[in-house]
Order: sequence, then structure tokens, then C-alpha cells
Amino acid sequence: MSDAYFSLVVWTIDTDMDQFKDMLESIDQQDYREFELYILDNNPSSAIEITIKEFFPDIVDKVHYRRLKKKSGGAYAYNIGAHFAEGNYLVYIGQHDRLSQGTLSSFNELINSREDFNSIIYSDSDELIGLDRRNPHFKSDFNKELLLQTNYIGEFICLPVSLYRKLGPFNEKAQTAYIYEYLLRAAFKNEGIEHISSLLYHKRTDDKMLTKEQRKEAEFYCKEHMALAIEYLRQSGVIARGRVDASLKKWHIEYDETGFRRFSKDYMFLKEDNVRLFTRNNVRKMYAYLSQPDVAVVGVRFIDKGFTLDNVGYIYDSDGAWYPAFHGQKIFRDSYEGLASMPRDVAMVDSGCCMIDAKVYRMLHGFDTSLSGKDAMLDFCIRARKKGFRTVVVPKCIARYKNRDNISEGASHDFLMEKHGELINKGDSFYNKNLPVGMENYVLPGVN
Repeated sequence: MSDAYFSLVVWTIDTDMDQFKDMLESIDQQDYREFELYILDNNPSSAIEITIKEFFPDIVDKVHYRRLKKKSGGAYAYNIGAHFAEGNYLVYIGQHDRLSQGTLSSFNELINSREDFNSIIYSDSDELIGLDRRNPHFKSDFNKELLLQTNYIGEFICLPVSLYRKLGPFNEKAQTAYIYEYLLRAAFKNEGIEHISSLLYHKRTDDKMLTKEQRKEAEFYCKEHMALAIEYLRQSGVIARGRVDASLKKWHIEYDETGFRRFSKDYMFLKEDNVRLFTRNNVRKMYAYLSQPDVAVVGVRFIDKGFTLDNVGYIYDSDGAWYPAFHGQKIFRDSYEGLASMPRDVAMVDSGCCMIDAKVYRMLHGFDTSLSGKDAMLDFCIRARKKGFRTVVVPKCIARYKNRDNISEGASHDFLMEKHGELINKGDSFYNKNLPVGMENYVLPGVN
């Protein structure tokens, strides 16, 4: 495959010129030089155009400037940029943000690693406050359930022009959620969304308290995103409602529980005798998540003594050793990115209490009796995922072991690696490789 040619698209409005120059500088410093830059300008003055010509002569031949007569929002600007772009990949950049020096080369490396690459790309990011980089966001590979609860991917994406032509233009009715809507559109049409585990993007922000007006804007942002998530679920036959979280950074999707029947044959509820459930209507809540047509397994959050977490799902390393996610962390403290309290896709849930779609169970011929303990559950979840099904953990359902005796044998683990070693060696795609793997996980390196 030949090298990619990137069209970098930037929409400018109410622009801070110092921060805009900083963004341009990061583009000028790219290792990979096969790109063009489209500036779509909604500012009243010509300062943007003058700045490009006077301060950045090295890239002026790569820059296409277009003044937008209509103030029709970011989606309109992005569609204009896509229409005129000459590249085969569109990269959407915030006007005040920065790229790492190797951003475009990292994209090109991923694109060239595949034949006919046609997936949306996103990366890890951090926050740029003044001159300081803070708060690294080490993200999961594509995580549909998490995306339905918050836009963890963000606004920085690389979009193949061929996929843009297939999926159509950005939704110009969306005021803030046009990137998010596009991600949902791709996800529900089963198009590829791929992640690079590297800090390639630096989002400009500040650490000031939100003003009353900013809180209103943040609330609108959440409501618009949440409404789109609910609408896409409705189109797939799933009834849901939602509410905005007090943090104004995420929302809570509540799936309809009315279809639950206690003795229905379309699900299997598994609970070991030594497991106690602490929350009410757990089976109904789990069934509501299982009502999504692509969900095969639903698990719960397990707590331990001393108000600590036992696990919120499991992660595995490249050797196939599995570890309880968030183990030992305090229940009432914020977890990394708030993930311990958010429904999300995981590699495996705790087999001590879970619900399985009966059709999927029959399709996969149940658990592999050659495997024991957690190995059997991990194998089942891997086989379900290969068939296009997801495993979801639901933290609002809480359980606890009276005692623990679910242990995998050495021979079982060897057989697990024989079956799935090629996939397992790549590591858990729902766990970022920049975070530590082991009993202490989902913590930033060097942070207590």
C-alpha cells in the first residue's frame, strides 16, 4: 500500500490567535510531510489568513484557506473541508489543540500495516493547560458500551475519505455532537473504529471552575450526545432512557426492563451458592443490557471487605494471566476515568454471577469442559466476541463472595493458550497498554 496523504481540517471561530499559532506550529513540526491543511474560517476578521502567510512560510504551500459566509456550525465546516480535500484521509483538529510530532507518521504506519485500510482512527490524548500537559487519557480500544455512556474517544479522529463517502456527511443538525454522531453511525453499521495507544493529541483546556454559562453549555453537550445514543439504540430495537451525570462529563443510559420474564428461556442466570447479591432487581437490570442484540454476557461488580472493590470485570495480559479490574481500590473514591462505576465492554466478567444469552450459549455449545475456573469464562467470552458479540459489566449490580474457590488449573491454562494464544498474546484490547498490568491496575504509573 502506498503512503497516506492527509487532509488536515480545522474550523476556526472565536479564535485565540496565540493558541491558533501554537496549533499551526505543531502541524509544521510533523515528521510525516504528506499532508495539506484546510482552514475553514468563521471569524469576522482576516487575521487567520494573514497569520498563515506571515508566520508560517514553510507550510503556506500546503494551506488552503476558505472563508465561510454562513455560520452553520462545525459539521457544516467539516463537510466543506471534506468536499474540497485532495487527500485520502481526513484528520479533524481543534483550532487551539496540538499534535504530537509523530502523529501523522503513527497514522500512516497503522494504515500501511493493513490491506485496504478503511477504519476510523483515534488515539490517546492529554490536556494542554498553558504550557503544561496534564491528565493523560489512556483509552480502551473501541468500546461500544462505554461510548454509549460518554464520548471517551473525543473529537480528534482520522477518517478515510472512502468511509466518509460510504457513511455520508456529518449531521449538520448536531450543534456539538457531530463527531460523536459519526462514531455512533460507524459503530451501528459495524464499520471499523481503531485505536492507537499513544499520546498523539493534546486538547487545549483550563483548570478553572465552570461559570454558570459554561455549565449550561456542558449540560447541553451531554443532553445532545445522550439523545443521539438513545436514538441509535432505538433504531436497533433497544428501548432506553437517560439522565445527565452531575459531573457534566457523561450520561447514564438506562435500558428498558419491562421485557424481563423471570422464567424466560432466552437467558441463563448463573450465580454460585457462595455469592451474595447486595442490590435489588439485579436480574432485571442485567437482562436489560442483554436485550441489546450484540450482547452475549453481562456481569456485575464484586466488592470485598473494607469498602474495597474485588473486581469490575477482568483484564488479561499477553501470557493469558487474568487480573480482577480495580482490585483493592476504595469503593467511594474516584477510579481512573470513572470506569469502575460505568457500564462498559470487557474481556471477561466474573463467572460467580453473570447472565448469558441462551441463543449464544447454544451456538457456542456452552462452556468448554476441558477448561476450569476463570479460564472457562475467558474462553467463552473470546469465542462469543469472535462471533461478533460483546461482554458487558454492569457496576450498579453489586455482589460479594462469602469465600473464593474458583481456581484454574495449570493444564487448563495451557489449553487456553493453545486455543487462543495468538489473540491473547496481543494483550487485552479493552485495557490500555500504557497502564500497569497486574493486581494493581487502572492506575496511572507513579501515582498512588
